[in-house]
Amino acid sequence: MSQLLIEIDSPEDEAILLSLLSKLNGRVLEKKEDVKPSLRDVLAELSKSGIAENYGDPSEWQRQIRS
Repeated sequence: MSQLLIEIDSPEDEAILLSLLSKLNGRVLEKKEDVKPSLRDVLAELSKSGIAENYGDPSEWQRQIRS
C-alpha cells in the first residue's frame, strides 16, 4: 500500500480525481483545505527564531533618528 499527498488547484480536478479513486480501490484518508497561517502565527514564529534581535531595539533607533 502507498500513501500519496496530492495538491489539486481546482474543484473540477478534485472531483475527477475523487471519481477515479473508487475505480482504483483508493480512498481519501484526510482532506485539508488551503490554510494560510495567521499574522499572529507568523509573528510568533519570527519571535521564536530570534531573528528580530539582530536588528536591535526599535525604540532606541527611533530616539536616535529623532535627535
